[in-house]
Amino acid sequence: MSLAKAIGIGFLVLILLGLALAVINYMNQPPQPYLAMNIPSGFTYNGPDTSALAAWYCIASINSSNGYSIQLNAELGNGEWVQDSYIVPPNGQSGFNVNVWSSSTSSVTAKFVPANANCAWLVITIKGGYANVGYSLDGKNVIWYASYPVGATYIIPDASGQTNLVVAGFAYGLQAQLGRGTLVYLALYYWNGTDWAPASIKTIQGLEGTLETVNHAWIFTRGSCGGYVAWFGWNKTDWTTPVLPSNLEPICPTPPSFKP
Repeated sequence: MSLAKAIGIGFLVLILLGLALAVINYMNQPPQPYLAMNIPSGFTYNGPDTSALAAWYCIASINSSNGYSIQLNAELGNGEWVQDSYIVPPNGQSGFNVNVWSSSTSSVTAKFVPANANCAWLVITIKGGYANVGYSLDGKNVIWYASYPVGATYIIPDASGQTNLVVAGFAYGLQAQLGRGTLVYLALYYWNGTDWAPASIKTIQGLEGTLETVNHAWIFTRGSCGGYVAWFGWNKTDWTTPVLPSNLEPICPTPPSFKP
């Protein structure tokens, strides 16, 4: 082998090694949290059409002066929209609640189920033209508390972000006033036809899927399954820089064992 050829091969190896190291370095870089202000705080479903979504939330701590909600919002293939939520009003009983909207009728509200559930699963399935809505406290058993005819067969991950999992105001288009010490973990799974699979997700960055909002919160996700919503105050020198504990990471719990 000539010296020139050997140098050329060595140069190519160095280039490939450099590219590999650059990719590894990029993959190891944690994505920066996104500062949500006056919008819902969470992420949108970015996966394929599906017949069911299961959303896990766990409230490590929350500081809100006027209540809040955890919402799983699902837009259906025919344009209807289903919301399964855990709501905590500023005064009154917390619990699970469902809303169904269509383009031709006003909001339809199903029964409210009183509950105190800091951690739970919210579940929406589409089966036989019906939207079935429920919750699970253990990931094994679902309490189906509402069922509505919707004439749809699947949930869509539409471009406008209507299918999402968010922390927001408790109801009626209100805004949750979050204070220091707020930390809520979120995770989303979709039904792939045989099993629950971690969903591809994308940080929500607009007034999408619900009218309820938060005053401010950092949203963090690595783009698959899990993330968190948190608020620990303002950075006094640069408000665009996160004020967060250094050890926070998304959590993807064990997929639920119940079937949709």
